[in-house]
Amino acid sequence: MRAGHTRVTPAALRHTVETIAARAFGVPGSNVTAVLEDDSGRLGATVSVQLALPSLLGPRADSAGGTVFERSRAAREDIITRGLDLTGRTLGRVNIRLTGAKPSPGPAKADARAGQANRNQPNTNPANTNQPNTNPANTNPAERSAT
Repeated sequence: MRAGHTRVTPAALRHTVETIAARAFGVPGSNVTAVLEDDSGRLGATVSVQLALPSLLGPRADSAGGTVFERSRAAREDIITRGLDLTGRTLGRVNIRLTGAKPSPGPAKADARAGQANRNQPNTNPANTNQPNTNPANTNPAERSAT
């Protein structure tokens, strides 16, 4: 058997921490970044997460996820536990920074004025115009004049 060693690159460790954090928060991996550093011999991480906002117009979703602080505490524990399981490295300090929020994916909600016509714009709907119909294909045969 040959002697050797296995080396896990810093990029692989960072990507692993980012993936664990994305799953813990339930966001896409593109919404998470991590910076790794030495924490007195352990692996320290600062994780930045962009959370998705729930719709403010629709019905309230089940609040089983808890507050952002509760979710952050649970995610920190998950990052430490899963990080050790997957990398074999003990994570020390894990700072979580909630960097911002963007609307959650899903159907867009219309506001109360969406169904109203804009009075400052011309009416382009042929069904609502007071102009005579000049397209012979769309007129009543009795209204067509013989040419």
